[in-house]
Amino acid sequence: MKRKQLMALLLCGVMAASFGLTACGEKKEASQETAEANAEGDTVDEDGKVNGVFYEKGLPVVDEGTYTFSIFVDDSSSTGEFYMLEQIKKQTGIDVDLQYFPYEVAQEKFSLALSAGDYADCIGGWCLKPSDILKYGVNQKIFVPLEDYIEKYAPNIQQLLDEVEGVREAVTAPDGHIYSIPYVLDAPKVDYSIGINTRWLENLGLEMPTTTEEYYEVLKAFKEQDANGNGDPNDEIPLSFDPNNKHINYLPGYFGISCDNNGMTMKDGELMFGANTEEFKEGIKYLNKLYSEGLIDPEAFTQDLSQWKAKGGQDLFGSTMMYGSGDFMPYNAGEIPDWLPLPILKSENCDNPVWFQDSNGTSVLKNQVVITNNAKDVGAIIRFWDTVYDYDNSIQIINGPLDDVVFKEEDGYHKIDMTTRSEEDQEKYSWANLFPQSLPHNIPLGFKLIEEPATYQEKDVQDEAYKDNLTGTIPPYWMPLDQADTMAEIETAIRDYIEQKTAEWIAGQADIDAEWDDYCKQLEAFGLEDYVAMRKETAATAAPAETAEEEKAE
Repeated sequence: MKRKQLMALLLCGVMAASFGLTACGEKKEASQETAEANAEGDTVDEDGKVNGVFYEKGLPVVDEGTYTFSIFVDDSSSTGEFYMLEQIKKQTGIDVDLQYFPYEVAQEKFSLALSAGDYADCIGGWCLKPSDILKYGVNQKIFVPLEDYIEKYAPNIQQLLDEVEGVREAVTAPDGHIYSIPYVLDAPKVDYSIGINTRWLENLGLEMPTTTEEYYEVLKAFKEQDANGNGDPNDEIPLSFDPNNKHINYLPGYFGISCDNNGMTMKDGELMFGANTEEFKEGIKYLNKLYSEGLIDPEAFTQDLSQWKAKGGQDLFGSTMMYGSGDFMPYNAGEIPDWLPLPILKSENCDNPVWFQDSNGTSVLKNQVVITNNAKDVGAIIRFWDTVYDYDNSIQIINGPLDDVVFKEEDGYHKIDMTTRSEEDQEKYSWANLFPQSLPHNIPLGFKLIEEPATYQEKDVQDEAYKDNLTGTIPPYWMPLDQADTMAEIETAIRDYIEQKTAEWIAGQADIDAEWDDYCKQLEAFGLEDYVAMRKETAATAAPAETAEEEKAE
């Protein structure tokens, strides 16, 4: 959504939403207190049922047909059905009202629902942010503290808190409560990068570019020639972006500054704001040059995920910002995709380019799913999530069903070659159609699936290619409680303003040179100085647990 007159609209809108949510929070505060009391005062009958609703141990969690709860989540699926969600429902006896939407839609619905008080029992996915835990959990009492329920009813989740170093510290809010179920996973150091179509390079006899000027020439060749070899020299899209993860702010790294969606980065081991630097400006001007010559997808700022995937699946991309090429052009085990990470390009004034580093190899996501005070019988819902966190269930959520696609043997878990299965099975058991993948599950750190033949490890190749030019990871942080609402508003205003202006400048709707000074002043007017000071202060006192940059879909 394009925002005009951003400062007035953002600040007024945020204040209005804040007032509405505060009122809602005041009405719901008693509900949270009741939930906390229930965690302490649950009673177990002779049949092992807690409060007459759910079983304290074992499966099923409830008698079939007796309990339902709702989950609101952003996600995507080609079938609209999730095989492993149905299996978890069968195991637990719990029915789930799944309310899932594309990310952009979910963002709007999330805020509106919380303002109106008409929200689901569980909220999960990338639309949740750490600041939401403070705002709607700590301050407004909409999200329920979970640590007592986890200790009583969730041994799998409790094990993560007890045995994996740094997890409890990472997910414990400043008031001492845990409001979300921890999501701990091995993660690449680089989440998103520009991938380049090596088959197109070969088709046109081009070398892999290493500088911004060489990349520009490659993109021109992609545009002007029949790079995909389909007989139509006019359908090629030289550069596009995953619409949910454009990460425009990474690309000025070619000129010396690569930052996250809030404009923060690490430079020489120090946390700093990078989206008001000359290096950042040069990066945006370079992208404007590409766009002005038709080298960037004209729908880059308007397409949705399904459109982006469809274009990629038709072999229309020469390069694109992506997590992995399998997102739009899946490849099978044993195959090597036609994609490599574009090198971190040198530019005219920068011989030491950088790329944003998302993690140090392990991610602790502290805001992937919460339980709200609209939920009844929080213990039953926690037991549902603990069933998701069962080791075998989590392996199936990622890879497919046991004794069908994955087989447990003495030396580990083996996955069959899916090319031997029907197209229907390949779609049914694809990663996106097994379970809403923005919701948490539990794959033990270091887990390795045994595949015959082995799947090409695209992310490992990416990390290796970028390892010498990474920024270093931003330290984890919680906003100080006495500043949480104010800082969350400032962070949102800064993030949205950067996104709005960079899109306008790249697309040529505004002149970056003419507007740059006013842009920098506007960032200061939002409260940039106070925000950066807060981030530096919290970084200095942060626990050593390493987290991913947690706003993946910003």
